[in-house]
Amino acid sequence: MTNTNVSVELEKLEKLLNKVGDLVITNSMMAQTIDNLPSGEAKKSLLEKINLLQRHIVELQDYATDIRMVKFESMYETYNNFLKEIIPKNKKIKFILVGGETKVDKSLIELLDTLIKKIISNAVSYGIETVEERVIKDKNEEATLKLIVHQLNGQISFCIEDDGVGLNKEDIEEMTGINEYTNKFNADLEVESETDKGTKVSIIVPLTHSILDGLNIKIGNNIFILPTSSIVESIQPTTDMIKFVGDGSSQLLMLRNEFIPIIRLYEYFNIVPKSKKLEDGILIIVKSQEQKAAFLIDEFLQQQQVVLKAIETNFRKVESVAGATVRGDGSIGIIIDVKTILEAN
Repeated sequence: MTNTNVSVELEKLEKLLNKVGDLVITNSMMAQTIDNLPSGEAKKSLLEKINLLQRHIVELQDYATDIRMVKFESMYETYNNFLKEIIPKNKKIKFILVGGETKVDKSLIELLDTLIKKIISNAVSYGIETVEERVIKDKNEEATLKLIVHQLNGQISFCIEDDGVGLNKEDIEEMTGINEYTNKFNADLEVESETDKGTKVSIIVPLTHSILDGLNIKIGNNIFILPTSSIVESIQPTTDMIKFVGDGSSQLLMLRNEFIPIIRLYEYFNIVPKSKKLEDGILIIVKSQEQKAAFLIDEFLQQQQVVLKAIETNFRKVESVAGATVRGDGSIGIIIDVKTILEAN
C-alpha cells in the first residue's frame, strides 16, 4: 500500500496558522467597513459574501490546527510506561489520564514532556508512600497518580495529582528546577497540597495563538472581549434577585435557588462605569471549572471571532488578561481571563 503520510516542519505549520489568523483579522476589518455602509441591496449582498468568506476561513483554521494537534490520550502509554519503569518494588501506583480528549499542540507536548516526567518522578520518589506506610495510615495500598489536562480561555493546564503525603511548593521547585521551565514558557505554577491527602501540581501555559469566539462587552467607555466558552447566560437583574451578606457591603445574585457572587468589573479594572447600580446594568453569568460568578457590565455588543495573542511574548504578563487581539478597526482588544478573576474573588 502506498504511504500517504507527509512530514511537515512545525515552523511551516506555525506560519500557516499565523496567516489564517491574519485572514480572520482582515475579514473582521472588511465586515466592519461593510457594516458602516448605508443600507441597501449592495450592502446586503456584500454581507452575505463576507459571511460566506468567514465560514471558509473557520474551516481552513480547523484544518490547519488539526494538522498539528493531537488528542492528549495518545500520550497515555508514554506516561504509563514511564511510571512503571520508575516505581520501586515497595510501592503500588495506578496511573489515570483525565481530559484525554483535549487537543494539544504537538510541539507543546514535546517541550513539556521532560517537565511532566520530572514531576511524575518526584511524586513517585517523595510524594507517595510505600505500601506498608499507606496501610498503617488506613489508605488504599495502591496509590493513584492522575494527569489532568484541560484548555480554557487561551490557556492549557497540565495537572499532576497524587494521593500521597503532600509536598509544599518550595520542595517541588527545588526538586525539579521547575522555575527554569515555567520562565521559558511564560507559564504559571500552582501547587495545592494537604498533609497525607496528596499534592496537585498545575502547569498553566498560555497558547501562542488561538482563534476563539468572543462577546464584546462595554464598561463605561471601555470595550473588552469575553470568551463565549465561559458564558453561561446573561440577565437584567431585579431588586428582589440581589441579596446582601455580612455587613451589607457584599452582594449575591439569587438565580433559581442558587447564590452567585457578583463581581463589579469596573472596580476590578479601575474604570468609571455608566452606572454603579446593579439594576441598571447587565449581569453575565460566567463559569470556570466549578466556580461561578456574575460579572456586572453596562452592556454587551456583538459577538465575533477573534485571534488571541499572548501579550507576554512582547510585553509582560498581565493579571486577569488572557491575551489581546486586533479589532476590525485596527485597535487592540483585551480578552478577559475569567479563570484568574474568579480565583481572585
